[in-house]
Amino acid sequence: MNSVKLFGAVVAIAAISACGSEPGITGSETKNVKLEEFCATPGLAPAVRETLLVIDQSAVKPGKPETFRTDNAELFKLITGLAAADQAISSGVMAARERLTITVANAHTGGLTQVFTGCLPGMSQDELAARAAKGEDGSIDTFFGSDMKSKLEEARTTFMTKVMLMVVQIAGEEGSGAGDSFGNSGFVKILGGIGAGSGRQDSVRRVFLYTDPSRALAAIPANVAEARTAAFAQASDAHSNLGMSEFYLIPAGRPAEGVQRDFLDAYLLGSGADLKFAGTFSPDSVAKIPVSIVNYTGELPLTPEIKSPLEMRLAAAADGTLVNSWISYTSSRGVRRTPVSGQFVCNPDGCELRGDPDRGLGQRWRTEPGAAPQPLVDGPFGGMRLISGKDNGQTLTARIFDPVIFVGEKGDIAFTARRSISK
Repeated sequence: MNSVKLFGAVVAIAAISACGSEPGITGSETKNVKLEEFCATPGLAPAVRETLLVIDQSAVKPGKPETFRTDNAELFKLITGLAAADQAISSGVMAARERLTITVANAHTGGLTQVFTGCLPGMSQDELAARAAKGEDGSIDTFFGSDMKSKLEEARTTFMTKVMLMVVQIAGEEGSGAGDSFGNSGFVKILGGIGAGSGRQDSVRRVFLYTDPSRALAAIPANVAEARTAAFAQASDAHSNLGMSEFYLIPAGRPAEGVQRDFLDAYLLGSGADLKFAGTFSPDSVAKIPVSIVNYTGELPLTPEIKSPLEMRLAAAADGTLVNSWISYTSSRGVRRTPVSGQFVCNPDGCELRGDPDRGLGQRWRTEPGAAPQPLVDGPFGGMRLISGKDNGQTLTARIFDPVIFVGEKGDIAFTARRSISK
């Protein structure tokens, strides 16, 4: 069933519902819906990533369930892009069996109310072909609609129906709960409510936030360098921790562009999140799906005499592209978390890490992005952009370096780290 026809069926149910009791939700379907049948499917690996969709209640236009699709067109597009399994999986937006959790945020308090969680019903073409090769889906099963493909179609309709039924009942409200400054805004309060997540080492988290950040960003500096400097300082003062999440901002109002985006990039980076996109949702805007994770622990030499505890997470897509990968260590400024981009390619002899010089590493902390590489006295790794290493299956031997920026006599930071968990 396509999303438009399904929407019509859903609002017919929601329209006859009585008032409910959950904050921000109306109607009789007010419980936190859980559809977890496909979260742990025997014989199939669970998804490496989980997705959290946070909907700012103040960004939802008030109305009736039957007008939700037109009143909140951008939000509807985002929800169908994530929850319509056929579309989401085929477009590469979601992985088969990836967990989707939907929460409603109160911008006045930052509190989140979970309304739905479940794993997307799906199997890859290779997984379906393997079932057919084993004779697990015969012609009789297909005839009676008991084959896996038929079960998936039914489960996907149920999944999307439940998602829509919960979302169309969100009671939009006027006002954003914003204060007089960015630090006291509803936007920042919601980020605090999102927090670090579960902290599981066997999965990575991606966050979509649907909100209108324009009021929160109204008074930021107009100069990029000043804006990013202020953003880093405010993130440090807020002690924010978004758990090394991949972050997507879907504005309910005007898009965050130019200096506003630069400010948000810096604030989120300082809060432990990597802003991948800010704008209207599109399948082309999302990063690749991670299929493997390797976690490392070790020590990073800050000086010849001082070593800091180091943690690194390398999550890779099927082609070896690093996705939502991070390196973190503790300095005099606290825990510094920095995204790692590049390739992590494995074969029977081991794995090789190759950083992407164009994605920054230490230069991500520049206040003037795009300028020629320069040493950063207060930035991670002195601002160096490159990382490389080899993993023999147990230990990663690596170095952080830069042909333009040199730190120390050797011009690089060499370290080793042991695998702590892999998936």
